[in-house]
Amino acid sequence: MSDGPLSPKQQGQIATLAGFIAPLVGILLMVILSLTVNVVVGIIVGAVAVIVLVPITQRILKRRARS
Repeated sequence: MSDGPLSPKQQGQIATLAGFIAPLVGILLMVILSLTVNVVVGIIVGAVAVIVLVPITQRILKRRARS
């Protein structure tokens, strides 16, 4: 396991992947909640999920890249 800093290329790849995964999860939550509960609830929960998931996804991907 290398504890060195990630290269700029690796950081860019991680940011791109996190920017792809988090909105997909948010949109999925939005659609499911909009269809089952309420459109407004779906939009709010989906937006919050995207905002919360981007940094979490980046941290997870950085840990996986270092190991």
